[in-house]
Amino acid sequence: MRSRRFLLPFMLILALISSGVSAQRVRYLSPEDSIQRVTQKAVDATPDSTRHGFFHAGKFHSSFHVQFEGDVTYIFRKVGAVTGFQVAWVINHKLSFGAKFNILTSTNVTVNKYVNSNDPINSTTPNPIRPLLMSGMVSVGYIINSGKKLSFEPSMGLGWAQIHFTDPRAGWIDQTEAKMENVTFNYFAINPSISMIWNATKVFRSGIVVGANGIFGKDYLRVKSYRVGGLYAGLFLRFGTF
Repeated sequence: MRSRRFLLPFMLILALISSGVSAQRVRYLSPEDSIQRVTQKAVDATPDSTRHGFFHAGKFHSSFHVQFEGDVTYIFRKVGAVTGFQVAWVINHKLSFGAKFNILTSTNVTVNKYVNSNDPINSTTPNPIRPLLMSGMVSVGYIINSGKKLSFEPSMGLGWAQIHFTDPRAGWIDQTEAKMENVTFNYFAINPSISMIWNATKVFRSGIVVGANGIFGKDYLRVKSYRVGGLYAGLFLRFGTF
């Protein structure tokens, strides 16, 4: 009986000590801290709906970027270089609306064989006829896997293309064929393409693009409208918000 009398107070003392130690380990949270933790958990648990389907997005996100592009194209049976510039508006990380301008920048592309002026002007001076070729168009694209490190963007562009060159009278082979000294033609252009994008940072993207330019309009001699367009592939850099 005596041992039980001493054991009961001893156990009570141990229980009080252990509860005190546990109470020291529990950190007291103010009402403000509790609200902040609950709010942060709710934010972390809520997915970004703008990246999971354009038509079912619960929020609206808008971003803009500019793109600088360098392409290699096959035109008039020669490999040429094209430089491009684009401005784009992207809705909910998915739907892209853009406006772009391209210009043929290489000097090795000539149209001599197509305008009947392949001879030199005289015995020592060549007669290269280099076209000035440029295009401008609007485009619509859809970005796939925008939240991943690599994403893809099929795009369709519609717009205008123009070719201009001077065809010197000297060196003309067939004098019976009608010709123009200053040639300028405008065309309707269609531009399907697909881009692979490396999402490097929040303000910078880079990637590769492949596509084709379909040109429709008036022919001049053997400068057929379909020869004004062609396949291309290139690299691009994007700067902006994403």
